[in-house]
Amino acid sequence: MNILIVDDDKFSQKVINNTFKDEFDTHLASDGAEGIAKATDLHPDLIILDVEMPGMNGYEVCDQLKNSDKTKNIPIVFLSGCDTLREKMQGYEVGGDDYLVKPFEPESLSAKIKVLLKYRDQHKELHQQYEAAQKTAHIAMTGSSELGLAMQFMEQTFTIHDYEELSNALFTMTDSLSLNTTLMFVVENGEHIWFSSAGAVSPLESQLLTMMHNEKRIFDFGSRTVISFPNVSLLVKNMPLDDMERYGRIKDLLPVILGALNGKILTLNAEVALKKQSSKLTNSNDAISNSLMGLSKSLQDNQTKSTAIMREMMNDLSLHLPNLGLEIDQEEYILDRIEQAIEESTKLIDSTESTNEIFSQVLNEMHGLTEKQNQIINEIFNPDVDEDNDDDNEYAMDVELF
Repeated sequence: MNILIVDDDKFSQKVINNTFKDEFDTHLASDGAEGIAKATDLHPDLIILDVEMPGMNGYEVCDQLKNSDKTKNIPIVFLSGCDTLREKMQGYEVGGDDYLVKPFEPESLSAKIKVLLKYRDQHKELHQQYEAAQKTAHIAMTGSSELGLAMQFMEQTFTIHDYEELSNALFTMTDSLSLNTTLMFVVENGEHIWFSSAGAVSPLESQLLTMMHNEKRIFDFGSRTVISFPNVSLLVKNMPLDDMERYGRIKDLLPVILGALNGKILTLNAEVALKKQSSKLTNSNDAISNSLMGLSKSLQDNQTKSTAIMREMMNDLSLHLPNLGLEIDQEEYILDRIEQAIEESTKLIDSTESTNEIFSQVLNEMHGLTEKQNQIINEIFNPDVDEDNDDDNEYAMDVELF
């Protein structure tokens, strides 16, 4: 251990030096300026400082030492010929740790020095414990904050039904963690889409994410890390390599978030597939409805034309039969037979009305199924939308073809 003795009195220097030379490495300074210089250079474990010195007195020296970052924690023992309360208060005010009145017994000085050194060691240990506790508390609070951001993101995903909105929610969280990220989703039919917290995705980033997607769960290269799941990959471009504790927390946190995000992508893919299927079913029903209505209209038109043609033929025969030289009973037979054929044909034509009824039933059933599927999809993906008013539903109607 090093002790610095600052005293202009050579006799005091000698007494103090002889007292401690066997236990400590002692260093001498004859005035305040020299004492400050040696204290700054040597950084001793303790300073014994005389109050009454020419030029800069002990209180002024102590004040400078206590205001310097290099020497502020060094214990200082004042030596003075005065034993007044005012002197001791002044020494305490400038940062002194103890006060010894001249003349003194070497044993008294030695005892004070040992107490001060023990106090210094205890203070240093307590300070280290305080810093460790403060660091632990900071880590705990930081980890709690990061976990809170993750939980907030996961809760938010429950109400999201769009890929871009989902990526923005993730970027809000990663921005709060001061992470620069690029995201890739594997959506329906295996298509890849990319998003970036910086706005634009470079071609090289998209290529790297695509190539690394099936390599392994976590891929590190420099300050960059890629975390991949079957339906999502995340590229972090600024991992905190200078803070390994935070680096480790992020490496633990992001895979959990990506795992939940992977499940959400699967759900979104199913939603997109269902919506496409519902749209195709609606379009198919519309096409079938139009085709059946067109077919029914065509049948009705043909029926009307056939009846008109047969009636016209009957009228022509009635006019021209007398000119054919037939007997009256022959004419009547022909006309009766044709009339009978027209009536039978009309009955067959009229039976197509049952076909129209079947068409209407089929269309109503198809529209009912489509309406039910659309209602289920709306309840799943838009639970807050009021669907009670069926009057606005384009399929909630009776189908009339004619």
